[in-house]
Amino acid sequence: MEKEDLLHIDENIRQWLSTLDDVIPQLIAEMKTTTKQNRFDLVTNVDKTIQYHFEQFLKQHYPQHQLFAEEKNNDEVKPREGHVWIMDPIDGTTNLVKQQTDYCIILGYFVDGVPTLSYIYDYPKQTLHKAIKGHGAYTNGKLIPQPESQPLKDLIISFNSQVMNNDTINALYDAAFSYRFIGSCGLDSVRVIHGQFGAHINTNPKPWDIAAQFLLAEELGLKMTTLSNEELDFATSGPFIISNKGCHEEILKILNSGNGYEIF
Repeated sequence: MEKEDLLHIDENIRQWLSTLDDVIPQLIAEMKTTTKQNRFDLVTNVDKTIQYHFEQFLKQHYPQHQLFAEEKNNDEVKPREGHVWIMDPIDGTTNLVKQQTDYCIILGYFVDGVPTLSYIYDYPKQTLHKAIKGHGAYTNGKLIPQPESQPLKDLIISFNSQVMNNDTINALYDAAFSYRFIGSCGLDSVRVIHGQFGAHINTNPKPWDIAAQFLLAEELGLKMTTLSNEELDFATSGPFIISNKGCHEEILKILNSGNGYEIF
């Protein structure tokens, strides 16, 4: 795709994201929460309405584009063919409901299976992280420098300890400098993108949880693989790691020593 075409789409997406600044406060003020698979699997009117607004945006401006998203049936979507947007309208719904912070909107644009545009919009902090294929990664328009390669002993790492066995947790604690967990795959990944975390590990992401990270990792020289150190399929997802190059292999060695983690 030509650079001019990409930049035009990027401008339109940024304009659409800016409209959420007027929509989200009212949605939160009238927030209604329901559950899906269990009492911890939450969905709100905020998720559903944001996704609906984006669907209408695509129908108006890019009717030939497909939408592969969390709050819809995706049976007819062919994610590896043509122009496809993958969306998580609210990543970190529990954080939204319980804290009203640490949540984001994730958008990834793929052309014939190739990540081409990426967005992670941290609405509470009014911060947009984005990438344009071949043209770098940016936060609020400022170029993000490539994180320096560092060993695990000097890095903070992020993972959900509830899906790790005790031996693995202790091994990761011992090997890393420290541990944090935000509870939003997008925002935990943003910390890696900016070099604040060395790695984020997620054993149960869906395609919309990681749609934006592919291109951000590519543009910033980060590692993003399965936990078996294989290429990650954007359309099916599965256990993954996004990490600083300097700690990638050491973390995977710990995770794969015995029954290190659970997959749901």
